[in-house]
Amino acid sequence: MQPKENPITSNIKISEGVLETIVKTVVGEIPGVARLSTRSSSPIDRLFDRPSAHRVVGRVEGDAAAIDISVVLSRGYKMKKVCSQIQEKVKEAIQDMTGIAVSRVNVYVVDIVAASAE
Repeated sequence: MQPKENPITSNIKISEGVLETIVKTVVGEIPGVARLSTRSSSPIDRLFDRPSAHRVVGRVEGDAAAIDISVVLSRGYKMKKVCSQIQEKVKEAIQDMTGIAVSRVNVYVVDIVAASAE
């Protein structure tokens, strides 16, 4: 007679702060990204020059994560290409490291700077 196996019922929760840390690490390695933004992507906040509370916002909605990233890019790089790399690499890193599906990665370019300003 084989012993009866009880299914393990437990939860694994990954903090939104962990998602933000992953994003910061990945974005910092992409050529053309000067830095994460310290300004808000909101037109109202920018009008009044208010700092952003979060330059990276990671939310888990249902079974998938949604990520919003505000960045400052370096001049001399194709913005569309850099933003596409951000989206691809962030999605891949989060899915690989956490096992959480990523439904979307929104990239907001809030400024561009000279390459020497990095």
